[in-house]
Amino acid sequence: MKRSLQVIDEKADSPVWTPHLLRVGNRLVSILDTEDGTPSRRFAEMLVEGGARRLEQNGDANLDLRIVIRGAPVSTASRRRAEVLEETADLILGAARPAFARLFASACAPRVTD
Repeated sequence: MKRSLQVIDEKADSPVWTPHLLRVGNRLVSILDTEDGTPSRRFAEMLVEGGARRLEQNGDANLDLRIVIRGAPVSTASRRRAEVLEETADLILGAARPAFARLFASACAPRVTD
């Protein structure tokens, strides 16, 4: 039985397990992605532009929302990792979209009452 071998570079499969923690309004949000960490970093930056605040990593944090940005896994190990991350997610995004980041940040912003 012959089959071609898939060539995978190490960068494509490098796991980034450290989430980006942000305070978005009154919510503590964790952002991860199933790729190399670039989509979650980009989405975190978009949320910061929308008014979110970056936080230091805290293993004891009581998260309000876990966001995972889905990518295209290139190996069996990265597919398994993606499945694990998505099982624990509260929200799964197909991509880091600026419009969604703005809407999400504004929806979580504390309201001022007169």
